Amino acid sequence: MRKPKVAFVGTGGAARGIAHLGVLKACEELGIHPEIFVGASAGAIVGATYGQGIPLDVLLDGYRLPWKRKHRGPRFHLGTFFGAPRLKHVLDPGYLASGLFSLERFERYLRRVLPINDFRKVDNRVLVTAVDIDRAERVLFGKGYDAETPISRAVAASCCVPGLFRPYDIDGRYHLDGEVARTLSADVAVEAGADVVIISNIYRPSRGRVRSLARSGPLTVMNQSLNILLTEKERRGVDFYAHMHPRCHFIDIAPDIGRFGYLNRFAARSLVLRGYRAALQALVFAKERGVFDLPAAVRVGPPN
Repeated sequence: MRKPKVAFVGTGGAARGIAHLGVLKACEELGIHPEIFVGASAGAIVGATYGQGIPLDVLLDGYRLPWKRKHRGPRFHLGTFFGAPRLKHVLDPGYLASGLFSLERFERYLRRVLPINDFRKVDNRVLVTAVDIDRAERVLFGKGYDAETPISRAVAASCCVPGLFRPYDIDGRYHLDGEVARTLSADVAVEAGADVVIISNIYRPSRGRVRSLARSGPLTVMNQSLNILLTEKERRGVDFYAHMHPRCHFIDIAPDIGRFGYLNRFAARSLVLRGYRAALQALVFAKERGVFDLPAAVRVGPPN
């Protein structure tokens, strides 16, 4: 009896996407090894790094305090993303005004740190989603789709948050964040042959607070509103996919991120722990239902 083919689908969420690493930590400890990685924005970064074999501890190490680091690996600081415009963009005022920053700097950094920058040479199936702004449709990068575009460029396109970054140019086509079209692309994982789809969703709204969020300022209200909107889209998407693909198991993991902001990378440890705990609970429950063929004894403990 073959083991089920597992896919990991990661949503976006900027710095909050660090929680995806906690979900993968729980997967590792339970002996669950995804073979398919689908992601947009932060989820695309995780798929492009962990999905091609960069060890989890190396990725986590990038968020530790400098004197506690043990590895030389990718470190995604805010300065990695916010680049200045190129000369040709300065001469195009319409395009220059389409976003505050350029993702060219981020693409160059990713190109340097990725062990492999070719979808066709990665053992696992890594799939990245973006949106073509002019065609108003989802674009897929990876084996079976556009596999010729370098991984670094596909991920940069997928990370292009509208307004914050200028649409990312790939061969004359301009791209935005993959979640502009769909909050998650679990359907892509099913088409790639997944039997089990683990969804790591970091848009869970904050609930149950004594003091109303309405009294916490406009940024908190906007953050909560965005989380409500994206969570509702994600929930409806999962329900639809489960109905359309009844033989495929969907495990929806939505850690309680709390009020951590989208740019707060200093909360990395808390985000990882929250992702880890939520995933452990959901995955153990799935194990008890027989979704996974897991080893009889597993070592379960918090991430370092």
